[in-house]
Amino acid sequence: MRACGIRQSNTCRQVVQARRDYLGPIRLGVKCIRRWVDVLDPRCARLNDEMTSLERVKAAYSLTEPDRIPVFPMVTYASGTPLGYTLREYCHDAKKMVRGQLHFQERFGHDFVLSFVDVWIFAEAAGVRLDFPDNNTPNPVESPVKTMEDVERLEVPDPRRDGRLPIIVEGIELLRREVGGNVAIYTGGQGPFSLAAEIRGLQAFLKDLYLNKELALKLVKFCTEYMIEMGRAEAEAGADIVHLGDAFAGPSLVSPTFFRDYAMPYDKLVFEQWKKEGVLTSLHICGKSTSIWDYMIETGAHNIEVDQTVDLAEAKRKVGGRVCLTGNLDPSAVIRYGTPADVEKKTRECIQAAAAEGGYVLSPGCVIMPGFPPANLDAVARVARESGRYAQRN
Repeated sequence: MRACGIRQSNTCRQVVQARRDYLGPIRLGVKCIRRWVDVLDPRCARLNDEMTSLERVKAAYSLTEPDRIPVFPMVTYASGTPLGYTLREYCHDAKKMVRGQLHFQERFGHDFVLSFVDVWIFAEAAGVRLDFPDNNTPNPVESPVKTMEDVERLEVPDPRRDGRLPIIVEGIELLRREVGGNVAIYTGGQGPFSLAAEIRGLQAFLKDLYLNKELALKLVKFCTEYMIEMGRAEAEAGADIVHLGDAFAGPSLVSPTFFRDYAMPYDKLVFEQWKKEGVLTSLHICGKSTSIWDYMIETGAHNIEVDQTVDLAEAKRKVGGRVCLTGNLDPSAVIRYGTPADVEKKTRECIQAAAAEGGYVLSPGCVIMPGFPPANLDAVARVARESGRYAQRN
């Protein structure tokens, strides 16, 4: 044996072996202590981080490797449940929303806080009447649009004044005050196609695309202008990431051609304007979005969110390097109804599928609903810290 070019004597070898025998159990003990600290208090685990949460997210969205994989829990009103808030209370009070988000981020140590309530907030501000139960998501009751004249009478809502929109703007401002520049603030709106469908009514809107295309496209253009103004207000308030959810435009409901012709161009216009405000952008499409990945990238979003029906490894092969990927733990079968062991297994599979060379955010495929076991989100955070550190992976 040689060390620095000098032959080692038997005595040297005995010293080296004794050192190994002495330090081995200590190193093992330190490793175990670190693991249990991670489990018992995520705040202590963060002491090992080399980046802030916001720096980590920006690195991923820029397609580079951060210190470790960012974690996005995609939790909105479920964060208010441990504080005793009903879903309706959470969605109608900016301060309660912010308390829920801060409590949740402190508890689980993830990298995002959300100023967002329910997807119907935007259609409501445009005139859709909702039935909003205490502990369930709202349902549309009446549309303000029945004719072309109704579309022409629509006015773009003021994000700081109309409906419940000020909740989102105030929430961003309050979160920025609390987290400073350390944690990523995520917010957003609805894709113009999906928002038009919500305002008009889904069935009527889809019929309009065949039988009354002028009305349908005029409504989509109104929603485009609306979302541009919404994102500007969110950026001014201090948001870091502004997303569009365009579920009704996905292949689970309409053809890829419809997405290309009636959704993609308008999502692109919105993102172009939002980027001028200096924010990062993200596009969420529910369902198996494989057939429209190229169109989703063409919108110009920095990040695309894929749900649990998508093969994450295939997504990484086909679009990794062109756009950041976020996904795709099953929020129901795994996080809501699975065990911590199930969650650990699926989390490791996601990391193995998509983490290589950065450009990846670990997340559920869609929003986590109230009632999930806290130990399951602990498991997500723990595995991300244990298996998601890039220096260790490399």
